Amino acid sequence: MTEREIEAVLREVTDEEVAFYQEYGWVMMKQLVAPEFAEELLRVGQAWRERHGDEGPACLAREEDAEPYRSFMFSQRMAQNAMRMVDRKRLKGVDVPLRYRNDLLLLKSPGAAGSTYHQDSSEHGSDRVGELQFWLALAEVTAQMGGMRFVSRSHREGPLGAVFNDDRGDLLEQFPNLTSLLELSPPFHYQPGDCTVHHGYMVHGGPPNSTDKSRWSYLFSYCPADTRYWNGDAGNRGSERKRMGDQENPIVLEPAKT
Repeated sequence: MTEREIEAVLREVTDEEVAFYQEYGWVMMKQLVAPEFAEELLRVGQAWRERHGDEGPACLAREEDAEPYRSFMFSQRMAQNAMRMVDRKRLKGVDVPLRYRNDLLLLKSPGAAGSTYHQDSSEHGSDRVGELQFWLALAEVTAQMGGMRFVSRSHREGPLGAVFNDDRGDLLEQFPNLTSLLELSPPFHYQPGDCTVHHGYMVHGGPPNSTDKSRWSYLFSYCPADTRYWNGDAGNRGSERKRMGDQENPIVLEPAKT
């Protein structure tokens, strides 16, 4: 697709949406893309899975036979939308280049389990703020289908720790005061083309899909080009973390017992 064709189906984010994102760490953008374009992405994505199998989520923006995903993900308009959210110019005086990080076609089948509450940047091992994730509904997603929920303003708490491959539970279990100190976003009802975006340190998760319908969405992510990751891997699988040992790094103070 040409840039002009993309601009016909993808709008610019508004000043109000950018301000909401900066304040709360997430924002719902109704009809970010035209519904018919979201439906086209769904049709192409489903056909791609039929051709290549469904053994795992596919990074369609990197696949030559998965247009228009690449044209959309790498378009100037979408990149400019993301750059406005990142707003590195606020700290640096100028914007920094934006890098494609990852993209995933996601299917949540009927009865599928919920999503662990976590922070993306803590899992990915990025060394600075700026990473952000867009979650685009390719078909209607009701609250009962397991759409994401966010702990508003939790991005200001910084990294709270990786929870994937961990036995201590998710972040709501590890920090039970989070949702009393901060507010959990309401359940969302997406129409095709509606999109949420969230900050890399936004605590988020979701309930199971309790309906008899499949939930289809497109997750795509950008980061500032100067971001560094553990081992250079910007995947969505969660980076390995190891705890310090007592012999090399002994505990110097235990909390007082109450």
